Amino acid sequence: MEHFPLPDSRCIGVFASTTPESILTIFALAGRRRIVLLNPDDPIEKLRMQIRATHVDMLLGDEELAKEFEGDLDHDHLREENDILFFTSGTTSKAKAVVLTEESLCSAAYNGGSMLLLRPEDRFLSVLPLSHVFGFVCALLWPLSFGACVCLGRGLQNIFFDFDFFRPTVASLVPQMAAFLCAKNLLNEELYLVLIGAGDCDDSVLQALQEKGIRVSFGYGLTETSSGIALSVGMNPRAMSICPDYRIEIANDGEILVHGGPTFMKGYYGDEINTRSVLSKGVLHTGDLGRLETGLLYLTGRKKEILVFNDGSKLFIPEFEADLREYLTPDADFAIMQGKRGEVVLYIHKPVDVEKQVADFNTHYPRSQQITRIIYADKPLPRTQTNKVQRYLINIHEGANHES
Repeated sequence: MEHFPLPDSRCIGVFASTTPESILTIFALAGRRRIVLLNPDDPIEKLRMQIRATHVDMLLGDEELAKEFEGDLDHDHLREENDILFFTSGTTSKAKAVVLTEESLCSAAYNGGSMLLLRPEDRFLSVLPLSHVFGFVCALLWPLSFGACVCLGRGLQNIFFDFDFFRPTVASLVPQMAAFLCAKNLLNEELYLVLIGAGDCDDSVLQALQEKGIRVSFGYGLTETSSGIALSVGMNPRAMSICPDYRIEIANDGEILVHGGPTFMKGYYGDEINTRSVLSKGVLHTGDLGRLETGLLYLTGRKKEILVFNDGSKLFIPEFEADLREYLTPDADFAIMQGKRGEVVLYIHKPVDVEKQVADFNTHYPRSQQITRIIYADKPLPRTQTNKVQRYLINIHEGANHES
């Protein structure tokens, strides 16, 4: 460090691009300064919120982009910890900064690696954002822990060429990327293993990968657990074995509860209330639904109010529903759900035509987050005593469907 002295700043935001310079910056600062990993491709206002929320006092990476936020840096906030912050879940106003550490991230990589072995001679193509914990752990730390060669993807604009150029043997992908690569026939012959995470994957994509002789493993994890909790290691990608250091319990309502583990977050930055609501006495409430059969974990849905799409993006349901209510009648009884194909479903009581309103509403959201199915229910939605919709009790295969 004599030739590259550490900056005096104590909370450093890093625009985490898939470049050697970005990775070396993160590794040099880890354990010595607080780091906030930022996605340089995110909208300016989203980045501004994240920088302000975590009291960043210095930005590294993209110098031109950093100039946009010179007035947002906080040079007066006291900082003591040398941890690593990743943002997760929700739209701009609801995103949370998850506090992780070197230990938690490396433990997650070793946990997954103990179940899904790589070889030193493997070539791993890293194409996922390093500002997301799935990309950081499962597309960087995991292959590095085996001494494998990590080939850094050259951005989405080069996704048509990177597999042919690097000839990887292993890659981690989100479902949407896997579907695109299969459809365009862009995967190279040497590729023998693909790890898929951050969302469910359509059966047709799994079949296409397997027909190419590619082994598919599903990974289930959260930012709050520094990535992987369970991985599929057998013939069925949806049957996942529990990673070491964890014990999983299924609550009475079907929620997946995770016990113990050095990979747990320290908490949500500056948010003790939300931290206590999900993490208490060494047990993490995931908000996901699942079942255990002969020790294997199968995901069955989501309990908490977040939709996860096959491109890895997420949508905070309460905000989405509040926006939609502006287009519907004030007394509309409805809920937003997610179908098996990852589509957004409007489940609504009182069968009145709302297609026009939904079409107008959809123009304000990207295509992957637009409502594409409407289900008219013949009875009121199930609710708690506090009037919250019990989504896990709704069967979206019932009722009259309208495809948008």
